[in-house]
Amino acid sequence: MKRILSFIILSSLLAVNSCDKQDAARNKKAEELANHPLPIEVSIVKQTEWVEDVSTYGSVKMPDIVEIFPKMPGTLVRLLVIEGQKVKNDEVIAIVERDEVGLSFKPVEVKSTVAGKVESLFLKEGARVSDANPILSISKHEDLKLIVKLFETDLAKVREGLKVIITLDALPDREFTGKVSLIKSNLNSQSGKGEVEITFDKNYPEILSGMFGRASIIINRKPALAIVPDAIKRINGNRAVFIVKDGIAKLTFVELGLQKPDAVEIKKGISAGDTVITFSSDELKDGSRVKIVGGNQQ
Repeated sequence: MKRILSFIILSSLLAVNSCDKQDAARNKKAEELANHPLPIEVSIVKQTEWVEDVSTYGSVKMPDIVEIFPKMPGTLVRLLVIEGQKVKNDEVIAIVERDEVGLSFKPVEVKSTVAGKVESLFLKEGARVSDANPILSISKHEDLKLIVKLFETDLAKVREGLKVIITLDALPDREFTGKVSLIKSNLNSQSGKGEVEITFDKNYPEILSGMFGRASIIINRKPALAIVPDAIKRINGNRAVFIVKDGIAKLTFVELGLQKPDAVEIKKGISAGDTVITFSSDELKDGSRVKIVGGNQQ
């Protein structure tokens, strides 16, 4: 019995000693945290212009191609244009002589029916022609357009006249502007997307048909407070940030607005110029002493 009693007393003493050591360790850690501020990275809350946009992609539309035919059979005696040449509507582009035995005809002028650029010459001077075979083809002169497709949720936000920022894979260092010029009313039954035409603000000779491009359709611009997403914490289902005041971290609940991959709009809770914590250790809590060691402080 004495041995059992001694064992119980010894076990109790060991347990008490263990608890005392754990309490001492916790107190020591708390003291260290109190004496040594937590290193943090921060960012400054800024008033900025928030741009709400719809991002999409598409390709530069190929112009309509028109073939030019002579009005009567004969011989192509003169070609007045070359491939790549720009022509006006109703401009004379070729001369055809009608040659029937025993009859004499004046040379016939062949005129362009559209303004544009000569794409292909199908015949050479001296060739026989007829009203069934084209002499050449012309690409119609039209405004440059980027054709994109949008899901109906994005399509509902877009309207004609909205500004568009355009970049092209083939011209990565350039940025172009345009406007939404046409919104097709029907959706593709398979893809669920609708077609939108974007017209460039002007024609650029370096932009070619079929080039792949990305478009940012500007839906709205407004002033807003914005911070980086890393600053946002979830506390009991609510959103919050830690702000720094006099070396102390203060937990502050906020109301979020619009969100992007690199920025979050703050509608309530903090002000422009506040310093928010974007990176810290897991020990960070309301009231922690902190020391700024990095981040964006401008």
